[in-house]
Amino acid sequence: METSKVYLCRVERSKINGNYTVWLPEQPDDDFVDLLVDKNDLLQGELWEILLKTGAKDSNLDVSKVYFAPEGDVFVSYTSDYALGKNMEKILNKLILNPEYFTKLVHLSGFKL
Repeated sequence: METSKVYLCRVERSKINGNYTVWLPEQPDDDFVDLLVDKNDLLQGELWEILLKTGAKDSNLDVSKVYFAPEGDVFVSYTSDYALGKNMEKILNKLILNPEYFTKLVHLSGFKL
């Protein structure tokens, strides 16, 4: 059986303004993610933003210095703080790789199931 490839979050420094872009590409088909997106009338990028903010709150990570700008099904945000960007990257990658953590944050965020 072949498993679906997942795309991990990355932090990249902008050559234009020096800020750090935290981005997560659209993920391959996932029944649970698709259900959440459809049931809550969201795009995938918006779903990841909500889950990231929930994970940040759960981890006591202050994301007030972050500009969130999801682009359709791609999660994108910008910050001038590299350490903050790396912590956001960790949360997003944990969401992608750890189904139990993903489920916990879905419940904490209050999504309709």
